Amino acid sequence: MPSTEKLIHLLYVPTIYCNLGCRYCYLGKQTDQSLLKKDFGRALSTLQEGVDKFQKAGYTPFNISLHGGEVTTLPGHVLNDLFSYIKNYYQREKEVLNRHGFKKNHPHIKTNLYNFDKHYDLMQEQHVSISASLDLPLFLHDKYRVTKKGGSTLKRTLSNIRLLADYPYNKKMSAVIYAEHLQYVDEIIKDIWYLHQQVGIDMNNFNFMFGFESLDNAEKYLGEENLETKAVSDQDQVSFYQQLKSAFTGTELEPGFHKHWFDEFTPNYCTNAFNCGEKFFLLQSDGDIFSCVRGQGSAPFHYGNIFNDSIESIMEIASQNISNVHRAQGLHEDCKQCEYLSTCHTGCAYVKHEQQSAKSYTCALQKEIYRNYPALYPATPQAEKKEAVTVYTVDMHPHLISSDLIPDRKRIILPNDLYDPGNSLFDLIMADETLQSLYSSEQVKLSVNGAFIDLQSQILKSSRDILTLCATDDIAIHIHKNFLQAACADSIRNTLHLQLLKDTPVIYGDEQRTKQAHTYTLEVFSDQLQHSNLNQPGTLSFDLKPFLALSTHAFEDSVINNLLVTTHFLRRYHYEKQRNNAFYHIQAINLPFQNIEFYWIKE
Repeated sequence: MPSTEKLIHLLYVPTIYCNLGCRYCYLGKQTDQSLLKKDFGRALSTLQEGVDKFQKAGYTPFNISLHGGEVTTLPGHVLNDLFSYIKNYYQREKEVLNRHGFKKNHPHIKTNLYNFDKHYDLMQEQHVSISASLDLPLFLHDKYRVTKKGGSTLKRTLSNIRLLADYPYNKKMSAVIYAEHLQYVDEIIKDIWYLHQQVGIDMNNFNFMFGFESLDNAEKYLGEENLETKAVSDQDQVSFYQQLKSAFTGTELEPGFHKHWFDEFTPNYCTNAFNCGEKFFLLQSDGDIFSCVRGQGSAPFHYGNIFNDSIESIMEIASQNISNVHRAQGLHEDCKQCEYLSTCHTGCAYVKHEQQSAKSYTCALQKEIYRNYPALYPATPQAEKKEAVTVYTVDMHPHLISSDLIPDRKRIILPNDLYDPGNSLFDLIMADETLQSLYSSEQVKLSVNGAFIDLQSQILKSSRDILTLCATDDIAIHIHKNFLQAACADSIRNTLHLQLLKDTPVIYGDEQRTKQAHTYTLEVFSDQLQHSNLNQPGTLSFDLKPFLALSTHAFEDSVINNLLVTTHFLRRYHYEKQRNNAFYHIQAINLPFQNIEFYWIKE
């Protein structure tokens, strides 16, 4: 099976059944299905079928996490089969995953811990990574996180948390916060310390999530005493964040507050994806594919069935459905003015759909976090905000682009046949082997301290990845010999062409366009390149560390640097194509080369 460079995140639900009856579960009656023997038989086979079909269609899961329902309600022999398959899968795809910076080796599960003691030996043997959930404060856990018959789970859960504390492999805890929880912030703080100091679990490895109203839950518990599942308001989320910051700053749990506790609301998570339907999927053992655990059972977030539909159809429906959900809510006025639009992308599509809202339900909290860590999450400069809105709107809300969305936007007159078959940028690339090399996402890689990242053309990307680098990092560029041979009959005459820019606007050229300022241009002849440690035949490398060290004086705090990579002859071909083809010139007016953006930390 050929390896692929398109990576996806895959959640797998081997059983939808859950052994608990939490009085706030957003899945409602779905988890009440009995645990059936057919779940045992198809648990492994469906996962195998799904992964095989995705890979044959050109998509490789970079992460396979077991979710539910409750995974640990399955018998040990079924769990062992799943764990073994996932571990062997990571080993089989190690080269591809490492190339993209993913160091996956062992299975991962999400669990309520109620059955953890029953499967402890198996999980330890398989080095399973564990994400465990509980409720805070603990007295609300006791009240609402109950068995199917309404019995308490707290004593058993705490016993298993003590067991988890001594578990030798990766583990993490999490809790979901609703409005009712925030009536007891002092108790939450006290219970965090209790779990950390008395129970013995490291609460630095912990994260909060904010819940939201669920129609499925409301229908299931109509008329019964239930946790108030009203979502936490923007102001209360920020207040909660600030209270925890005040309580834990200067303590041994401060690193957890800064690193993990609110990580779900940063761009590291799916909730900040431009279109999560292009990368994140949940597969159930019956073959149904949904967006994620939130979207399970919801028609707009059902993408098809692995047994009945092609991967091509599933991918197309996924992307289109998520776009439709965002478009149905419109673009919020706040988002049009926001300096973090290109970081947030207006938030989780599912929650926007459920709440009939046009913006993220954690908007104020996200801004608070971004402002606390400006080097990681820089605000878009005022002069560039309008352009950021334009870029987002063209792709996500194209029907709004001709309205008054962007008041000062000039009317652009384009040829009527620009998007006729053969004239789009994609068609032009597919019809030209040299352009395929120029735009390739497989020919240029960046390594940072041993992790490899594929570089893509900056005008074909749907999102920005921004690194933070410093002088002690080992940084190198890796290219294939074929890259040097493209558009060049004699590669010994070719050079690796590096352009370093920084995000400080300058105006120049006959068109008086505002562009990034140039810092350096470097040409490295092909015979000066070294053999790469990428472990791929015919790959060469160039050590960037000395080059970047020379540039240190030009780097500015909180200013993004932009490194573009191509070859002398591909760069020349790009400008020749612009001169010869108006359709190409219009669509590739900005530099199309593979790039990486980064902040440089001088200390």
